Amino acid sequence: MVKTARLGRFRRFCSRYMEDYLFVAPYLLLFFIFTVIPVAASLLLSLTNWNVLEAPTFVGLKNYFKLFLEDSIFVLALKNTLLISLITGPVSFFLSLFVAWLVNEFNPMLRTLLTLLFYAPSLSGGVYLVWQIILSNDSNGLLNALLMDLNILYEPVLWTTDTKYMFASCIAVVLWMSLGT
Repeated sequence: MVKTARLGRFRRFCSRYMEDYLFVAPYLLLFFIFTVIPVAASLLLSLTNWNVLEAPTFVGLKNYFKLFLEDSIFVLALKNTLLISLITGPVSFFLSLFVAWLVNEFNPMLRTLLTLLFYAPSLSGGVYLVWQIILSNDSNGLLNALLMDLNILYEPVLWTTDTKYMFASCIAVVLWMSLGT
């Protein structure tokens, strides 16, 4: 009796929201196929020793211990990622708030232009191309050309390859990308 009542309630619930489920179904199917299944497969494969030519052999957490304890490049990348996150998170929040307040103070025409300028990086997928042109390592790069024309620099700076400037360049790109959002 109780089981039949639950089944009846479940059927009424499903029939009431069937259209909703049908609208969500394609997204869920694609989400599971292209996100959930690959992530689960990569987590399982990370626990194995696999060279694509042979069958995977289970090694447990050995790969993770090796990664954290023996691979200095991974630890450096992890440290840099953490630093970029800790710097750009709060700075991005306050900078976005300040820019939104500042843009709101201008007349509508200028406000529209500035909104486009600040929000375009969030919408465009070609951010890498834009920053490659701006931070190009030769004298034709926009930033190098501008600084050399103003006699601030006398030779081009290697913004994306010199370790002195690379970290700041990454932070500038991330901040600009998050400015509109």
